[in-house]
Amino acid sequence: MFLNNRQPPKALLYYNALSLRSPLSSEENYAFITLQKGYEGECLYDKILDDSGHENIYVLRDLYLPMGKTVAQYDSIIVTGDHVAVNEIKNISGDYRFENGNWYKANRELPDNAFAQLSRAKSRLKKMRNDCQLDFEVAGNLIFPNDDFRLATENNYVLKEAVLRNQMRKYFREMNETVRSDKALHIAQEILQRAVENPYFTETADLFNIRRGLYCGHCKGFDLKKGRFQMICTRCGSVESNETSLLRAMGDFEILFGDIPMTRSALLYFIDYQVSKTTVYRIMKKHCEFIAQGKKSEYKLKSKNVEELINQIRENQRYKDKGIGIRI
Repeated sequence: MFLNNRQPPKALLYYNALSLRSPLSSEENYAFITLQKGYEGECLYDKILDDSGHENIYVLRDLYLPMGKTVAQYDSIIVTGDHVAVNEIKNISGDYRFENGNWYKANRELPDNAFAQLSRAKSRLKKMRNDCQLDFEVAGNLIFPNDDFRLATENNYVLKEAVLRNQMRKYFREMNETVRSDKALHIAQEILQRAVENPYFTETADLFNIRRGLYCGHCKGFDLKKGRFQMICTRCGSVESNETSLLRAMGDFEILFGDIPMTRSALLYFIDYQVSKTTVYRIMKKHCEFIAQGKKSEYKLKSKNVEELINQIRENQRYKDKGIGIRI
């Protein structure tokens, strides 16, 4: 069973929000595309695992675990009995080769050896186990969910560690054949409670050098016509409540400007004053935690997943969000 949710990486949310308001540099665009592809692979992994069944195992996803002075990131950890399996997910495509300890795509040697990365991930988890005086065996596999990935190697150890798309269901079903145990749950909970926030991504945008305003949740256009309680997109005709539009902007604000407190005045400037101060205050009061800080009041969203929150509140809205309509 899944013990935690997989959220989009902070860096992915950042580049997604930034791309709507400012041109990305070539480096930023490359990072954005890489993160998108990686997250898609992780979601595909989750879907295949969910379809295969996981009622007898404990699955931890997208964890950052402190290891001494460093923090290690894990795509997925599966706990069965007294065994812990590290799953590193690689959503890559094309022809790859592992030969003489080196990792190649076509005939080009790659600097990042995926199998070496897996070995380091297992070693770090063993160190955490020993430091915390836990009792479990550590194994691991590289998971390749892309059906256009091909691996050539004569290394039997590598073949044993690699799980390709057509092998994933069998791999998960064999894992789930174990008998669910209290020890496995205890191990999983002990690992989960040590998880920390991603400490590595610290990029921030310049509030005064990006496009301001609200945008359509469907087509991402900024051409909105303000109604009394709703925003109407003049590009695609979608209609969204002020609450929906503001929540999306608040989520963008927090991910883009991690070093700037979200105050009412800062948010009003960010949305280019498209919604009244009274409406902003009402919605912030409803969905944020209040943090007193000197003469200004700082707010922080209660929910980390804004899109999930938007989907929840849509069910009870008085003024309903609507999909594609007639151009205004």
